[in-house]
This record gives sequence, structure tokens and C-alpha cells, in this order.
Amino acid sequence: MYSLYIEFYDAMSVPMAIALSGQLLLGQPVMVKPSEAEKNLVQSNASSGAAGVVGPYGAVDRKLYVGNLHFNMTEANLREIFEPFGQIEVVQLPLDMETGHCKGFGFVQFAHLEHAKAAQSLNGKLDIAGRTIK
Repeated sequence: MYSLYIEFYDAMSVPMAIALSGQLLLGQPVMVKPSEAEKNLVQSNASSGAAGVVGPYGAVDRKLYVGNLHFNMTEANLREIFEPFGQIEVVQLPLDMETGHCKGFGFVQFAHLEHAKAAQSLNGKLDIAGRTIK
């Protein structure tokens, strides 16, 4: 078993890399996870009173994970659902490499923290195509 540390230039790439966990590479499943250094950085920031400055993957708290999505979900659909809460900077929807469909989760990053917090009100309360989003 080999370990490899990769540092991304773009923090938005990290969740997408983590979504690859379990995919086969040369016949072996790949395990992708954030490093302990990132976890320690987050804990250090929280304990030093720098709350809200940096999240677990270098992203700010304006970025939301959205889970339990239908596999036919598109980035445009996800944007349409969350735009009423405020200006969206980025929508990411990792796709299954074999089917081209949504993997069942995505990310929405708002321009303003208060809009991201307001959007969290949908947690467990919105049903889309028979699935309650989280």
C-alpha cells in the first residue's frame, strides 16, 4: 500500500478529488481523504478565535455540501434551487465517470456567509425527485 500527498492549487479541486475515493486505479480501489495537517489547521483556527476564516479544505464557510441528490441532478438544477438565497459563486456536482450522472452530492458556494447560512434552512426539508436533500 502506497501513500501519496497531493497539494492542490485550487481548493475547489479537493472535494472533487475526495469524491474519487473508491474508484479503481490499475485494478485497485483508491482511498482519498484530507490530510491530518488540514484537520489540525482547522482546529487551530477554531481554538484561536479565527472562526469562519478557513474551512476543512481551505474553503470558506460560504461553501455548502449538499447530499442525497437524485442521480439526474445537474449543476443548473442545483443552482436554480439555491439562487433564491443569494448570489452563488460556484456550483460543483461530481459526476460518475462511467454513467456521467451525479454521484448524489454536490457543493454550492455563496458570495456571502449570511446567504450560505440561510440556505442551510433547506436541510432535511426539501424533497426533490423523491429524495430529501441534506
